Amino acid sequence: MSEEPLLPSEVESRRRFERELDELDGMWSDYASRARRLLDEWEKVKVKLLEKISRVDSLLRSVNEDLEKISVEIMLGLASEEEKREERAKLEDMKSRLESRLRALQEFLDAIESRIAAHSERLGSSP
Repeated sequence: MSEEPLLPSEVESRRRFERELDELDGMWSDYASRARRLLDEWEKVKVKLLEKISRVDSLLRSVNEDLEKISVEIMLGLASEEEKREERAKLEDMKSRLESRLRALQEFLDAIESRIAAHSERLGSSP
């Protein structure tokens, strides 16, 4: 585009906008590149995190089943409360630790996933 019919102030204004836009284009390119790398890395970490959540959830279900068995044994008179007290306490402690771990893993997943989604949307791709 010719600058000849433009006034000097218009030429300067055009050049300033072009410089700013070039800088913004460069910044966007850098952002998009970094964001895509982070999205790719997150997908790998997310898979591992979901596997951990699944394992902890499975362990928690198993502990709950064991606690239920103890309750049934006591209810049916196959064991006394005293006989199962220590085993029940260990299982309750394990249950508490597993629930805490599961909550922490889920909070980690949710916190990052919601923030990743915003960057994914900006890039016009799915999370």
